[in-house]
Amino acid sequence: MPKLSLWKNAKTQDYHYQDRLIREAVGAGGTSILIHKYLGPAAVEDGSDPAKPNLAEKGEINEMDIQDILFMENRDRVYDTTVYELRGTYNVSDQDFDLSQFGLFLNADTLFITFHTNEMVERLGRKLMAGDVLELPHLNDDLLLDANAKSINKFYAVQDAARSAEGFGPTWWPHLWRIKAAPINDAQEYRSLLGDPEDEDSLKNALSTYNKEIAISNAIVASAEVVTPAAGYKNTEFTESTYAPVINGFDGSGESSLAVNSSENVAVGGDTTNIETGFSFPIAPSQGDLFVRNDFQPQRLFVYRGNKWHRLADNSASTGWATSATNAGPFINNNATTTNNAGETVPQRQALSGVFVKPKADN
Repeated sequence: MPKLSLWKNAKTQDYHYQDRLIREAVGAGGTSILIHKYLGPAAVEDGSDPAKPNLAEKGEINEMDIQDILFMENRDRVYDTTVYELRGTYNVSDQDFDLSQFGLFLNADTLFITFHTNEMVERLGRKLMAGDVLELPHLNDDLLLDANAKSINKFYAVQDAARSAEGFGPTWWPHLWRIKAAPINDAQEYRSLLGDPEDEDSLKNALSTYNKEIAISNAIVASAEVVTPAAGYKNTEFTESTYAPVINGFDGSGESSLAVNSSENVAVGGDTTNIETGFSFPIAPSQGDLFVRNDFQPQRLFVYRGNKWHRLADNSASTGWATSATNAGPFINNNATTTNNAGETVPQRQALSGVFVKPKADN
């Protein structure tokens, strides 16, 4: 009598029987997932850079081609216009924030989805691989707070793929394919899939948060220009008697004291009419005493509160007494213009979001 063995050197009827049962289980319990098949990088006709081969001369481009050999990237990707549907299963988890590390992380941002291998190959012609994009209709939120907002499906890109550990049958042949997927954004890699950014109704604009982030940044800058119109400017605390002491009569020589309006000393907690100067703090100061250190460059005004001397202002040669640092004043307050190579007049101070620098070859 031959020895009993579950392992067979070929895929026997037992394997096909098990495969049909597993396929039915995935199909019955899985969710519908739309597959945007990655076809390969876009053809590059230049060919002057050895790290970027001329894929146009190669003829047919497939998934094994690499656009940039130096960085091992496929930045310009081409996706099949045909959308494939597969059934997949994964464990749904709550989106909790992870505070165990420095910063704030979303630990449910990655999905591990399992597909039936043979069904996947029958429909796609190959197994799922890194670069494919998954569209999950069951994650569509159709109950948005804004009734005019677009309700779209969730899009994930395949990061990694391998055989599933639980997908091996009793005969030791694999039946399931497990992929790791992460959410996509409006990156260059998915431009052919998400549409033209100039089109307001494109999927790229629906997924992108760029315009909102720029609007928030511009609002912050506009508010800062109102609250702080210039770096190191004279704050109203030290120029208007309704808020704080009026500092007068100090020429920077260290010989004369700073006359303080005694009626305004309450604003800084002082009870003297003159501000003393020197190269070291007094030995026995009183609460609210003001003192100017001449050994600081620029000279610095302190107030004694509790058991510490607190900095109040610096005496800058360009702006006078101010509460903010003035080292970066000429840079921050730069309103000058310059002429570029195209003969256009542009401001020297520009926001990073508005600067576009084309990469140059390093050879």
